[in-house]
Amino acid sequence: MGRYSTDINTSAPQPTNQNTTVLPPSNPFDQNSPGMQPQPGQQQMMGPPPGWPTDFPKPVIGLDLNGVIIEDKLIDSTNNIIPINGSLEAIRSLRLKGYKVSVISDQPNIMKGLLTTQQVDNAIAYLMSIFGQNGIFTIDGILYNTSSIPQDEFAKPNTGMIDKMTRETNGYINFKKGWYVGDSIDDLKMASKAGAKPILVLTGNGNNTLKELNRNSNKDLKKKTLVYDNLLSFANSI
Repeated sequence: MGRYSTDINTSAPQPTNQNTTVLPPSNPFDQNSPGMQPQPGQQQMMGPPPGWPTDFPKPVIGLDLNGVIIEDKLIDSTNNIIPINGSLEAIRSLRLKGYKVSVISDQPNIMKGLLTTQQVDNAIAYLMSIFGQNGIFTIDGILYNTSSIPQDEFAKPNTGMIDKMTRETNGYINFKKGWYVGDSIDDLKMASKAGAKPILVLTGNGNNTLKELNRNSNKDLKKKTLVYDNLLSFANSI
């Protein structure tokens, strides 16, 4: 299982072991404090600037990482952490509108041996620094898995990651009232299984997924799914 936080520090958090749950410290300004169990609501870290919201009353919007926020590349180097045009603006807009935002990502290349958990943690830390530099001062969490095997409850389209977020925030993160934005058919299936509204964006693998969505076998899923050019166009629609 990957990392999780109820409130991600956008000032580049330190990488952690793969099987460790990452939680906010008991004193948000003391990075050496022991972790605590996640609580509903926002915990400000590193002092977001005045004017940044501290309350996010609107439902959660879950986001895939590769192909939705950043280009679909192997994230074994910070050189491959390239935000998709408009994605940072979209996330900032969603936060300022009062939406909860969580990132739920597949990283099966870890099990394949093409990627290490340390590299993924480094990539997340680097991405959080990019968020901070672009005016995104908090999000509600990041979770990633390490395999794509069907028996793994955390592998999409299984709902293990969504269930974990809901459980560990005591229902503060509730996808039955929210959306999930992805670029793969497994993203859409996971959203549907979890009771979230499936959103397909045509970045990353989105155009191929649209063709798959149009197959007769996916007709029920297609009825539930809304399609947008990119994350920014979705953010501007709500």
